[in-house]
Amino acid sequence: MPIQLQIHAASDSVNDTFAKTLRDDPDHARALRQAIAAGHAIAGAHFNGQPVAVAALDGEALLWMVVHPSTRGRGVGKDFLRLLEQHQGAPLSLPPECRRPD
Repeated sequence: MPIQLQIHAASDSVNDTFAKTLRDDPDHARALRQAIAAGHAIAGAHFNGQPVAVAALDGEALLWMVVHPSTRGRGVGKDFLRLLEQHQGAPLSLPPECRRPD
């Protein structure tokens, strides 16, 4: 599943962009609003122009990442992390609950 990376400036319109991606995940929908309020960078993985994953970044640290349930198990998370690290030019620091893909 080829995805494209987009980095979004922290703004209220980002909530609308990822509303479908996070509709079944109210905790991360709230985390997105908090990340926007804090001014963190928001990254999106898009497939055919539609967002399929979203992540919040603080510098070189990945705060969290969510992949839409309908696209899980297809390598989207692994590809998204790879694209994020390519964009950053270095490996990202991951939260303790995350593991680096094989």
